[in-house]
Amino acid sequence: MDREGHNARGVPVEDLLEAAAVKGLGPVLIRRLIARLGTWENVKRADDAALAEAGVRRDIARAIRKGDQRYDPAELMARCRALGIRVIPYTSEEYPSALKPHEGAPLVLFAQGDLAERDAVAVAVVGTRRASLYGRMHAERLSFELAHAGFTIVSGLAHGIDAAAHRGALKAGGRTLAVLGNGLASVYPSDHGDLAEEIAENGALLSELAPDVGPNAANFPPRNRIIAGLSLGVLVVEAPARSGAVLTARLAGEMGKEVFAVPGDVGRPQARGVHQLIRDGAKLVESADDVIEELGVLTRPVRVAEDRPPLADPRALTLNSRERAVYDLLASTPKDIDAITRESGLSAANVASTLMVLELKRLAVQAPGKRYARAFAPAPEGGDR
Repeated sequence: MDREGHNARGVPVEDLLEAAAVKGLGPVLIRRLIARLGTWENVKRADDAALAEAGVRRDIARAIRKGDQRYDPAELMARCRALGIRVIPYTSEEYPSALKPHEGAPLVLFAQGDLAERDAVAVAVVGTRRASLYGRMHAERLSFELAHAGFTIVSGLAHGIDAAAHRGALKAGGRTLAVLGNGLASVYPSDHGDLAEEIAENGALLSELAPDVGPNAANFPPRNRIIAGLSLGVLVVEAPARSGAVLTARLAGEMGKEVFAVPGDVGRPQARGVHQLIRDGAKLVESADDVIEELGVLTRPVRVAEDRPPLADPRALTLNSRERAVYDLLASTPKDIDAITRESGLSAANVASTLMVLELKRLAVQAPGKRYARAFAPAPEGGDR
């Protein structure tokens, strides 16, 4: 169900591309029209009065009926097939769940590579193209640590911090998503072809732009909005005061996401943006744990590994094997410590000390009678929360 209550799963991707091709018609208005009128065919047949009720100007209504399009949708689909680019509509189960709730999220994403359920547990790592060795080193280190813990790393494939973030995730054997400010028919910057290929094999290259759209300054603010929307939080490593990375962090804050910043050299312009973010309330970050401990519970549990129960709280990714074994036995209903000891196979002393650690990490709470429950427990699968 979308925000206006219409089940849009049956809308063909070709119809969405046709709608997006109409001059003056954006994703918010297209969703509203389909929600009200049911199908794109119904939208095209609607009269001015019906379209006006949905907020469509008369000139745009004429463009809808005339088929006044910026491109040919059939040719676009053929071009994508020829290039091996998949078109993922917002009505698809594969469309990133983290992006769907945001107003203005793209109607379709063009993708090379694969999206996975676990990509809902993602952190964006962004920063300046003119990064220092200090900035590149910490971006790569923090991305490595976060990816090793189980997070997908999201960035923009640019020189500097973005590239270091992707490389850190790849070195950890983790997943990474690159959101481009151009179409996927070519890689920008051009010297990142090998990196882009590796990202597509261990995540995905994504764009809201048709394959042959070139890089343009106007494309990057919408690209930054997608980066913020895909992530639980945005970590900025080196950024001037006026930069795309700071804009991405601001957008994340407006979306209710967490904002993090790595402090830099006070004598360098690249530090001014991150220091301003810290003054404005961003969390100062020295290690991946600083990021993880601030992230809130997920809107729905996500399976990040085949051999693990669905994850509801990202902080659980920091647990060692013993802590995880005890944590997995906890639920929303408090459980007696003796029952936890029996079920875990651990000694009573080990269980007691582990439960204390889980309490300190805010993953467990103690109830009267030495009973313990998860600090947060997901509703049964498919249930409401």
